[in-house]
Amino acid sequence: MSRRPQAPAAQAPPALDPRLDAMRAGDRAALSSLLGELLPRVRVWLHRLLGPRADLDDATQETLTELALALPRFAGESALSTYAHRVTVRTAYRFFGRAAETPLELVPPAAEELDPESRAMAREALRRLYRALRRLRANRRVAFVLCAIEGMAPTEAAELEGISAEAMRSRLMHARAELARMLAHDPYVGALLRGGGFK
Repeated sequence: MSRRPQAPAAQAPPALDPRLDAMRAGDRAALSSLLGELLPRVRVWLHRLLGPRADLDDATQETLTELALALPRFAGESALSTYAHRVTVRTAYRFFGRAAETPLELVPPAAEELDPESRAMAREALRRLYRALRRLRANRRVAFVLCAIEGMAPTEAAELEGISAEAMRSRLMHARAELARMLAHDPYVGALLRGGGFK
């Protein structure tokens, strides 16, 4: 008599950080501790979504304020970092439409082993890429950043955005096609796009 295969056990939800309960009870130090821990990630996510720009600190502050208001409602259905990433993406959408100059000093330098001329070329290429990204529809820009720059799988990015994996793949495909068209005559960035330099 053959045994019926057992369904895989459901994964337990991630354990809630005890600082969340303390924060809900009015412990301001717990809230400060949580936000301080999330700050470096929030800044990296925003830098990738918005590009190097003068108002990156404003976007970071707005995200932290949004998180301070949202965290008491966090019920633990996902990891805290996933929830914070979702809030960060929402903030980035609000900043997409704002004009922002990109001071050269805000563009991160390339790897140390590159010679000065190559570093300058890489920094300028990054600026050109973000100028092109600003011309994409906001949802396609987010899809490209999440999947091609942050390296998320489309299913993971779709969950973060609250859409289907098929919709995320479609946004990513359109973003890649538009960027390839916009940067077709840019030898440095175009080669990265054609050669899979962005995942």
